[in-house]
Amino acid sequence: MKNFLNGIIFSYVKDLKYGEIMGRLLIPQGYKTTKQRKAILQVLEENITPMHAEDIYLKLKEKGIDVSLSTIYRNLDMLQKQGLVVKAYMLNEDKARFGLSSKKNYLVCQECKKIVIIDNCPFEKFKEELIEVHGFDILGHSIEVYGICPECKEKLRNDQKPLEDSR
Repeated sequence: MKNFLNGIIFSYVKDLKYGEIMGRLLIPQGYKTTKQRKAILQVLEENITPMHAEDIYLKLKEKGIDVSLSTIYRNLDMLQKQGLVVKAYMLNEDKARFGLSSKKNYLVCQECKKIVIIDNCPFEKFKEELIEVHGFDILGHSIEVYGICPECKEKLRNDQKPLEDSR
């Protein structure tokens, strides 16, 4: 039943704001609406790219919300289990990043670490084929594509130009 429920949650989360998530999805599951949960979801909603738990902690401190880092981790874990938050490990990073499950497909620059959200998810083209070939009931996904952004590509190109002989 939980897997089926998570599949439904993934389909709803895309268009919901953090307040609606609390009311429609967490409360019926028996989770209380806490100030900390609301604040964590709000920070994730306000940020375009996924964040480290420590960054969420700092944003909450800036807003005057008193919360411990361990509380943030506990809430992120619960929100992830409910399918509302995605936990991602970026290449060459030792800490996880967290984002709303509606913002889960990214382009990541290997040079400057810039993260760009992919609006039109390419996964949908392959979903039916994966179901047919592998027999999976797909409940959700996350895509991270690594490369070099246009700005870094240009910088690298300029850095590689041979130096003029100054004779």
